[in-house]
Amino acid sequence: MLIDLLDDARLPGHAFLIPGANLPVRLAGLGGPATLVRFPPGWTRHERGHYLAGEEFVLLAGELRVSGITYLPGQHGWLPAGTLRHSCAAPGGALAFTSFDGQPTWVRGERDVPDGPLGRTPLESVVIPGGGLPLTPRSVLLDTPIPLDRPAEVITVPTWTWERSALIPEGRVLVRWPP
Repeated sequence: MLIDLLDDARLPGHAFLIPGANLPVRLAGLGGPATLVRFPPGWTRHERGHYLAGEEFVLLAGELRVSGITYLPGQHGWLPAGTLRHSCAAPGGALAFTSFDGQPTWVRGERDVPDGPLGRTPLESVVIPGGGLPLTPRSVLLDTPIPLDRPAEVITVPTWTWERSALIPEGRVLVRWPP
């Protein structure tokens, strides 16, 4: 089933208070760990801490600030497990596709021992080398269809649709293999 990620009003969702945040977000599950998160205007998380799992996200609308980095629409973020998070905000609200690579257990504190490099990538304009651009241990950005040996999550760029498929469509796509 093809899902338009920008049409989050059509997806069912529920309110969820992210640990340390001032306002609840709206979560809409897409299946497995993949979710859409709607951050309301004025959302902040001042609490410092990290998750025990890595988080991959694509900002679809609005502006999201995480640890001094501002993410804009079309940008991909990767925060490995153990990455310190602080000063998080969505001043005007935001919509993001997110997925954790394990149980998203929040741990308060100053510890900052990421299990790999952080990343911020403009998906629509980054140069993709032959064979694709690895973004996380489980995802790659492609602009040439390749056969997949098993179904994966496929996000088309820049139309922002999501589906599970073993077929890669033409054009620029983010391919994510499930944990």
